Amino acid sequence: MYTALIASSPAAIQTQVAPLSGLLALLQRWTAPAAPLAAQRLDKGATSWIARPLGRTIRCEAGTLWLTFDGEPLDMILEAGQSHRCDKASKLGIHAMAAARMAVE
Repeated sequence: MYTALIASSPAAIQTQVAPLSGLLALLQRWTAPAAPLAAQRLDKGATSWIARPLGRTIRCEAGTLWLTFDGEPLDMILEAGQSHRCDKASKLGIHAMAAARMAVE
């Protein structure tokens, strides 16, 4: 079944279309690829958090990193040269078990 949008004036059309364009902009922001973050140094014992890690790759360039997803039972350790592509949306804590350098893409 098709329905037609009938409006009495251009202002009426704008009133009906504006909420849809706002929703479209929101969807584009949520589905856009995440911008790469700069490489970051972490001192031993420091923790960095990523609020929305889904689709990002964490690369350990030096040292040792402990990755833990908020609310998830399994954690992982990354050594220099290793990386992990995040398949979870829950908040990610990255803890430096030794002085480390990491990159987030």
